[in-house]
Amino acid sequence: MKEILKYSNLVFLYALSHSYLATCFAIDLKIQGYEERYIGLSLSLWGIGVIFGALFHNLVRKKLNLFSTILLGSTIQLFFSLIFLFDQNTYLVALMQFVMGITSAINSLTLESYISSKFRRSSGFYISLFWSSAGLGAITGSLIIAINGINEFTYYIAVVFFFLHFFPIYLFRTAIIQVKIENISLRLSKDALNKIKYLLVCVVLFGACDAGFNSLFPSYLLEESFSDKQIGRINFLAGLIALVFYPFMGKLVDYYNKIIIFNTFCFINFFNLLILYFISDFYIYIICVAFYYYTIGTIFLITFNIVGKTLEGGVIVFGIAGHYISENIGSFLGPNLIGNIINININYFFLIFIFLYLLIVLVFNFSQSRKVIIS
Repeated sequence: MKEILKYSNLVFLYALSHSYLATCFAIDLKIQGYEERYIGLSLSLWGIGVIFGALFHNLVRKKLNLFSTILLGSTIQLFFSLIFLFDQNTYLVALMQFVMGITSAINSLTLESYISSKFRRSSGFYISLFWSSAGLGAITGSLIIAINGINEFTYYIAVVFFFLHFFPIYLFRTAIIQVKIENISLRLSKDALNKIKYLLVCVVLFGACDAGFNSLFPSYLLEESFSDKQIGRINFLAGLIALVFYPFMGKLVDYYNKIIIFNTFCFINFFNLLILYFISDFYIYIICVAFYYYTIGTIFLITFNIVGKTLEGGVIVFGIAGHYISENIGSFLGPNLIGNIINININYFFLIFIFLYLLIVLVFNFSQSRKVIIS
């Protein structure tokens, strides 16, 4: 448990700085008058960066240990965050998202692969704790936006968050240096891919739901006449509610039928999205968005857990890399496709996610009929 908490400190600060900055970008660019398709495109470069990071993971690992890459990545991110003290536009945002995606993917892929391998029996619970730290960081960023809004201090706060990365890096350097994970064996990739290919299609679609919602929900709320501080409050309170209950889901995923959990949450969330489509209210948004976030976290936890339990040995790393790449193909496609659609009519926003959830349920249950995914 102590080991997980050390790594959780790192992921908390990553999520705090990255989520805070991405939400600020989404709100700030909309206030500046940029269209949703350009906002979605610039924020979607995070997904492309993560894909590159996953693909070049082995190459970096052969040259540097985890401590060196985390230190280098945090230094690069701090440098790029300084640029936004002077200007904010879609080109700079795209560049920052791309760089952050690469550096974060290499480090997170190593840590999550390590946790899944070392704590295989209870990987759902431990990964949920790890991701809960990320969730706590994300909602803390939203809380700062709820208090401060978007103003002249916004990007100075971001720089401080990136600077804070260096404290746990040096404090836990001994433990971080000792983390090792096997390289991805490409000769095993075909067999591994066949075992999880339908699952990865679901992950692509969920990646689109996750990134598309996070990137463009602020734009939707601004169109609905909510202020920047109200957007921060909605995201903070919704995220807090989801986070409080999230670790319990880790236990459920480890010991109960994953197929039933998957379908139950998708079914409930379908009606949850219908409520969001028909009712525009501050408190309704908090409750329904909380359940939406909880569902996204639950499904990713299930798919991640299935990958770890379906594949064995060094192939786990390939599976987790495949999960990362699939998720971030969706993270690239989601904001772009959804951004272009709602650029036509903002009222299509929740209808898009209703359609995506129906598609996800169909793909997942088709995969069950083929007996590809374990329960």
